[in-house]
Parts: sequence; structure tokens; C-alpha cells
Amino acid sequence: MTAMPQKPPSIERRMVLRLLHYWRDIGSDESLPARSDIDPEAVGDMWPDCAILEVADAEGEPRILYLGTALKEDCGTDPTGAPLSEIPAATLAGEGFSYFRQVFEKKVPITYGGEYTNRRGNEILYRSIVLPLAEDGKTIDGFLCAANCREIVTD
Repeated sequence: MTAMPQKPPSIERRMVLRLLHYWRDIGSDESLPARSDIDPEAVGDMWPDCAILEVADAEGEPRILYLGTALKEDCGTDPTGAPLSEIPAATLAGEGFSYFRQVFEKKVPITYGGEYTNRRGNEILYRSIVLPLAEDGKTIDGFLCAANCREIVTD
């Protein structure tokens, strides 16, 4: 009798897809994950590139509950506790999470990528994801977000 080969560990490198997989694992088919379900240790090496936002309703602006160390460094400040609009312009968090209202309306995760010029004048290529959260499983009251980037090098 031959043993079944072990399934190889996931080799997915794209952060947005790994975080989406994590989000799906902590939620269910019937309900959205809650902020209280998020385990920074389980998120692992993505945690410095993550943010957690809290929002009261569809018309309100999210407040930053957590901003990872990589995102804080890029912002040049710690906007924890402040509204999302206080994140400095031309930063990864500012560019990467600006479409949260679409997630609120559609009630599904959305990933987005693009280019921008950062505060130092460098061209940046980025990818981000905003995932809805709901303490009651249904009513969106927050977002788990992540973004990463690379500088576009031109010769």
C-alpha cells in the first residue's frame, strides 16, 4: 500500500491573496469575520503591512484602530485613533485604502492596485486589499486592510 503524498505547503507569495484566504478561514459562508476574530500571530509576516479600521455606518469615515509598522513608517507618523482622512497623501495607506466605501456598498472584499508618486518623488507600484468585518456577522463595522508596494525603477 502506497502512502498518499502530502499536500505541499502553500507557496502563494501575493500578500493580498494570502490575507484573503485568512479572512475566509476566520469567517463562514453565513457571516463576515469580526475584528475580535483577527489574530496578529496567525496573520504572521503580513501584520506590519495591515491596518484595522472601525466605522459606525456607511456614511461615516473609518477611524484607524491599528496601522502596521511598515505603513506607519511610510506615513512618517502614527495616525492611530485618527480618521482615515488624516493619513498623509501620497502614502501607501492613503492610496491603498481609499476605496473602502466600495467594500461597504458591495459587502465583499476588494483588491486594487495602481501607481502613485510618493512623498519623496519616487514612482510606486502597489497592491492593496480591503476586507469587511462585522462583530454581528452581518453589519459591516470595520475593515481589515493590507497594502504593499515596490518602487518602479527606470533606467
